[in-house]
Amino acid sequence: MTARLLDQPRSVYAVAFACVVAFMGIGLVDPILPVLAEDLQATPSQVSLLFTSYFAMTGVSMLATGWVASRIGPRKTLLTGLALVVAFSALAGLSSTVFQIAGFRIGWGVGNALFIATALSVIVGSATAA
Repeated sequence: MTARLLDQPRSVYAVAFACVVAFMGIGLVDPILPVLAEDLQATPSQVSLLFTSYFAMTGVSMLATGWVASRIGPRKTLLTGLALVVAFSALAGLSSTVFQIAGFRIGWGVGNALFIATALSVIVGSATAA
């Protein structure tokens, strides 16, 4: 007998929901870019740095996420990634220059990589076949 989609362990739903929230955070900066550019007197190149720094670091960090998760465990990797996202997003929110925000987006990208890559593997490992 095959398992139904709704018969998954609660941990699968919890991690999946957290992934949805994390993916929504990826585009968080996009709607406010014109306001940021105006308030910080940033050029279009400087504003594009906000995405570049984040996505470049996320991509590079994902290469090491599996190694980290295998050393400290998936739970600690998820929590570390989440803590980095919270800390660096708060610091970015308190920043007063585009370069400060871009720098903190680098740390945010590391946290996102640790969280997302590990969360997706946890979902696959925890889910029952549907």
